[in-house]
Amino acid sequence: MNQLPLLDWGDHSHFDARATLPCCLCGKPTPMRSHAGEAVHKVCAEEWNAAHPAEPRRYTPPAPGRPQHDVGTWRFHNDGPTTPHLRSAVAVTTQVAAQSAPGMPASIQHDDLFAA
Repeated sequence: MNQLPLLDWGDHSHFDARATLPCCLCGKPTPMRSHAGEAVHKVCAEEWNAAHPAEPRRYTPPAPGRPQHDVGTWRFHNDGPTTPHLRSAVAVTTQVAAQSAPGMPASIQHDDLFAA
């Protein structure tokens, strides 16, 4: 049995205590809302993401020492900062290194540092 990737919808904006509307995917009532305000059960959104692997994805922002990972589709995704770009760990490390080099003259380009 394959386990679906779970969405992190801990923010209060995903719950509408004032109105229960039909889920846009299964039609049953739900107080849950997507980031775009669609009425949708969290489990329905997770199943939709799994059934649509070709949909445009969102990823965690790149950071040194922390690999990016898929946080869902543009339609249904995790809370928190996201980016539409998946970058390699090497690119992120070299970008951070170039930005944090004190005293580096502006005339030296990042690409020049790693030219073969």
